[in-house]
Amino acid sequence: MAARELTLDLALTIRHDGHGGVADDLSEPQGLTRWVHDHGDELAGDLDVAAFAADDHALAAVRELRAAVRALFARAVSPEAPSPADAL
Repeated sequence: MAARELTLDLALTIRHDGHGGVADDLSEPQGLTRWVHDHGDELAGDLDVAAFAADDHALAAVRELRAAVRALFARAVSPEAPSPADAL
């Protein structure tokens, strides 16, 4: 998986739930742990994926990164106000 696909997968961890709400795979540290384990082959660097367990600090950092990525994607496709999923 290329870096751009990994970035898109991160952005898609929050989305419309189909019922007027928002589904967030990263609503708690366990969700981030699961996401990292699911993408272990694509994550490069010094991270020991098998031993990774997210905490509140890691979750906050990744959610901040996700928000920035989604804002860039949203701006690239539409100059309109962000959707509820992107306004978090």
